[in-house]
Amino acid sequence: MTVWRLRRAPGTLDCPPHSVKTAGEMSKHAPFLPERPGDAGSAILDAAREVAVERGLGQLSLRVVAERAGVSVGTISYRIGDRGALIESLARREVVLTEAEASRWADRMGGIAPGNIDLLSDMVRAWLAACGHANRVPAVMQSELLSAAYRDARLAEPVAAITGAHTDMWGAMLDGWDEADRLARRIAAYCADERPFSTLLGADTDYGLLRASTIRALLRDRNAAPSSTTDAWHMRLVARLEEPARAAFDAGEPPHGAKAAIAEHIADMLIAGGIETLSHRSIAQALAMPVSSLAHHFPAQRDILLGGVEALYRRLRSEVQHAAGERPAGATVIVLGHEMALAARREPGFLPFAIDMRRRRAENVHPIISHILTGSEGADHALTQAYVMAMIGFGLGGLMGRERRYDYEEILRRI
Repeated sequence: MTVWRLRRAPGTLDCPPHSVKTAGEMSKHAPFLPERPGDAGSAILDAAREVAVERGLGQLSLRVVAERAGVSVGTISYRIGDRGALIESLARREVVLTEAEASRWADRMGGIAPGNIDLLSDMVRAWLAACGHANRVPAVMQSELLSAAYRDARLAEPVAAITGAHTDMWGAMLDGWDEADRLARRIAAYCADERPFSTLLGADTDYGLLRASTIRALLRDRNAAPSSTTDAWHMRLVARLEEPARAAFDAGEPPHGAKAAIAEHIADMLIAGGIETLSHRSIAQALAMPVSSLAHHFPAQRDILLGGVEALYRRLRSEVQHAAGERPAGATVIVLGHEMALAARREPGFLPFAIDMRRRRAENVHPIISHILTGSEGADHALTQAYVMAMIGFGLGGLMGRERRYDYEEILRRI
């Protein structure tokens, strides 16, 4: 079996080869990592992984994991620590599992003849298809960690190591290609963003076709003249897929007065804590208002989400006009797209939000990204969608330091 050594340290643009620490070296006080399969520690982490995949990391608790593992809460506390330590241990073990998974995939698929874009496109589609089927559990677990790392700095390093393992996997298969490292980063970054949507929508025919169209755009020469026929086909697939999202977001006029003010507070809560923090009770408590008054403006959970997300979109449109600096609304929209896709696996009511967010992330920055990529604002939508997704995966996947997350030109230079 190939021994994988990761090439980059998280939070840096360039570093000497093999500088990333192994799972056991990542922290001076590294979380518990069992050495022998079948011991109590392994059983705890196996149970924690099952719960995280089924319910999401936000619903992971020591009590539920203890019940699933057949141990006491005290045993988990003694062997691993508190909930935070459990999640960190889970993340670090996922690095080891991902490296083994990447090694198996690269050994099975072998190299790809330099320049064979059709075969490379087939490989990328096959890898993502496996995320919805044979590799569903690791794909969901990795997606959960990617989303959680946005708000939990302790997870940044293992998430970067996971993305790095996949980058090295693609790099091994692209040996001999021109700019193989750059192409491997682009593919791994795109797949990091695409992964939660593939676990959610992998069985949908229209989505499969849209994904194939996006992958072709990701791999082709971005300086080639756009095809109006191909672009029309891509947008027709987008329109078919987003029909349920359009119905869900047909909310009429933007809110005014007290409702608009509450929506802005909901947006603030989404930025701070994500969708897990939203409920009528939590919002009412934060605003020191009766739950009944909140329910008058936002009767259902769907209305709360809709109000907060639309407020974030309004902020995003304003933030897009700036070339640099912190942009909390834009970053939150990106992460929420992943969180919505993961939540929709458990609650179908989130599906329209996940689809809409996937579409609008690229739509809001299309002119800017198109101009950087091609020198004009007329690039086809598949191309900009592909590169926006790769940029998102590059940032969230830990391949670039957080301080440069919003430097579009720098990210595109790297991929």
